Amino acid sequence: DIVCAVNLQHDCMDSKCITLTPHATLQERVLTTREKPVIHHKKTPNYFLNTFSIHNYTSICAVLPVSLQETPLHVAAQN
Repeated sequence: DIVCAVNLQHDCMDSKCITLTPHATLQERVLTTREKPVIHHKKTPNYFLNTFSIHNYTSICAVLPVSLQETPLHVAAQN
């Protein structure tokens, strides 16, 4: 059974995903000469799981190991 959905974000900073590949863009389903840079993600297990802003916090924390339930990042409030 599916209990909840989660949103994972790839950690490009720690994975060092810096390679930009130019890709042609489409306009009204027609290929144009305009290009946009697209990041080529490296295959790593580094992802962000933001458990503080989602509705399924309890369900997700129930299946996470204790080491992943820690909060390694804390941003102090600015005055």
